[in-house]
Amino acid sequence: MNPLHLLVAEIGGDAIDAVLLQSPQISPHDLQLKPSDMEVLERADLILWFGPVLETNLRRPIRRYKQAVALFPDAQSGKDDAHFWLDAAIMQDLARRVARMLSEQLPSRSAYFHANAARFVTALRHYDKQLMAVFSRLGASPYLLLHDGFERFETHYGLEGGQALMTGDDRLPGARHLVELRRQIQNGEFACVFREPQYPGAMLRTLTDGVDVTVIELDPMGLNSEATEGFLGLYRRLGEAFLQCFQKSTDRSAA
Repeated sequence: MNPLHLLVAEIGGDAIDAVLLQSPQISPHDLQLKPSDMEVLERADLILWFGPVLETNLRRPIRRYKQAVALFPDAQSGKDDAHFWLDAAIMQDLARRVARMLSEQLPSRSAYFHANAARFVTALRHYDKQLMAVFSRLGASPYLLLHDGFERFETHYGLEGGQALMTGDDRLPGARHLVELRRQIQNGEFACVFREPQYPGAMLRTLTDGVDVTVIELDPMGLNSEATEGFLGLYRRLGEAFLQCFQKSTDRSAA
């Protein structure tokens, strides 16, 4: 999936050919391997995936590839939030792991991989601390998410007040719930509503049409991120989206 691809490409640099099989437009739960994908996997020296708790449909077909490595094989559905890349601490550790795995494949470029990982970790740690400080200063305001996949991000930064339209299995809410959420939006109970480019906008428009509420794009898969920005660019966009929401709430309170 795209967040992992961005990380691996950043660590591997020009020493590897990192191929992304899953479009950012497709939910990782829904990925189906095509015959052409299977051919790519057959030729790959190393196959990295987060694991079955996230990429559910890969559980069986990927067993045939000995070079496949599940990065979080022990994560359990219903117990662990599978959106691992939304935790900056996890991604720093993962960068080092990727550097070690690439070094095993290409020992002659080991120093290069580890240097890239060190630069990545330093940059992400710096932004993480900066973001933590700003969140602490602004404080979190109530907000509405399309789905409840941001628990790791929220827990990492101590954000509270988030409410989700859909559950982790993307089950659509009932009419009564939609009516209640629209009432909350009309009453100004949310500082903002987050939209995600991976989801159709019809339901969100049902909630927000004709209501004065700030709608902000939140792009956890990096659908609209430039490849040259790398994973840190994706993570920065997430942080800036939350900051935009909380800053608008602060500005309204001060007005």
